[in-house]
Amino acid sequence: MRRIIFLSAFFISTFAFAQKASSISGVLMDAELNNEPLKFAKVSIKETGKEVFTDENGVFKFENLTEGTYTLEYSFVGYETQEAKTKISNDKKTLITIFLSASTVSFDDILLTLDRADKKDDRPTNSN
Repeated sequence: MRRIIFLSAFFISTFAFAQKASSISGVLMDAELNNEPLKFAKVSIKETGKEVFTDENGVFKFENLTEGTYTLEYSFVGYETQEAKTKISNDKKTLITIFLSASTVSFDDILLTLDRADKKDDRPTNSN
């Protein structure tokens, strides 16, 4: 009877240790505004499709990940989207700090848009 209990306890503890997963957490900062945290920015893992949003302190976290290399994508309205690859090992916590910069819109892009709007108005009309 003792052997059965001992073997059962051994197998249960082995499975419990084998199923531990890793996590990736970090903080997203605004590179343009004195490294303030970016609130409610989107962080996603391309390989799994998981998405989270940063909290009011710019912190995000992905849990229950298996060992491997992941591509994290960071995005926020008005900022350049960035990607970063990170490799994680089993039973490890990976911490990341990312700085996003504001995106730029060129004046030429705005002029092209306005120019196209003008061309739509100059089209000849069909009248029968």
